[in-house]
Amino acid sequence: MKKNRLLQVAVLAAVFLLQPLSGIGRAGMVSLVFDDGLESVYQYAFPVLSHLGLVATVGIIANRVDSGDSDFMTESQIRELQDAGWEVASHSLTHKRPIDIPKFYAEEKCLNLKPVKGQRALYEAKYKYEELAGLMENGRLLRERASGSSVKGEPGSYYFDELIGEVLVHPFDLENGEKQQIRAISYERELEESKKELLERGFRVSTYITPHNYWTPEMSNLSKRFYAQVANGGDDFNRKGATDRFWLKRFVVHANDSAEAIIGLVKEHAIRENGWVIFCMHGVGSDLGWEPWDAAKLAQLAEYLKKKAVPVVTIDQGVKIWVEGKGKPGI
Repeated sequence: MKKNRLLQVAVLAAVFLLQPLSGIGRAGMVSLVFDDGLESVYQYAFPVLSHLGLVATVGIIANRVDSGDSDFMTESQIRELQDAGWEVASHSLTHKRPIDIPKFYAEEKCLNLKPVKGQRALYEAKYKYEELAGLMENGRLLRERASGSSVKGEPGSYYFDELIGEVLVHPFDLENGEKQQIRAISYERELEESKKELLERGFRVSTYITPHNYWTPEMSNLSKRFYAQVANGGDDFNRKGATDRFWLKRFVVHANDSAEAIIGLVKEHAIRENGWVIFCMHGVGSDLGWEPWDAAKLAQLAEYLKKKAVPVVTIDQGVKIWVEGKGKPGI
């Protein structure tokens, strides 16, 4: 009888010791995502996180890679991030929302082009949508230019005048303009072509980051054809067993947010509630981009994550752990 009693006590003690004490020793995960592919991420965020052995996900707008715009990372800089363990994700082809352009391939209509008087190589057309994501001519994407004068001397280019809703086009082949074979691209093509272009540059792309944090059930379902997971906005965290991998929630980090406030979200949702917290950031240590964050604040956040041993994962790693149950998060 005494032996049985001692055995029961030993079993209860073992169970007690194996249980987490008020959250002690528990921690969910954190992901840092930098939208838009701004050069300041390479210049400031990359060194800060690398110093602590932390990785992140960077959302790249495909048509801005090596576009000549110094605000954005070059292909070689992005590759350096990938080689260091960062994840390269698609942030679309042109950074448009699905409500501003045609949604599907079936809605891509050829423009009603008319020759410009006195300019044999140029055509013009009215365009009904609020924005123009791009033009395609027999499978080839035309390059957008900032003015009509730039288009005149460059075959395969176009200029969209948003004020009057008119497109000026210089086709690769004049015959395609005459035969009305130039069409405006859809959001479905944004999803597919952005991934295709990044893959062709040698980047391992499985994640889509929604531009403007705008998403719809319709697009979420469509994205399953091209991506393994999608991160959106929502200012919320992801709960174990209730995570939609094609609608991952992110907290947006604003320029005026203090490091303490962002660390507070980690404490509350990743550590106390054992959740997956994904942060949406943009530029770092620079005034460029939407809602840039100070590099010193990022360093403070990174040091806290490292000190508290909160696992920091890329989006792709996070889904494999959180949704698929493959492996455990490391730091």
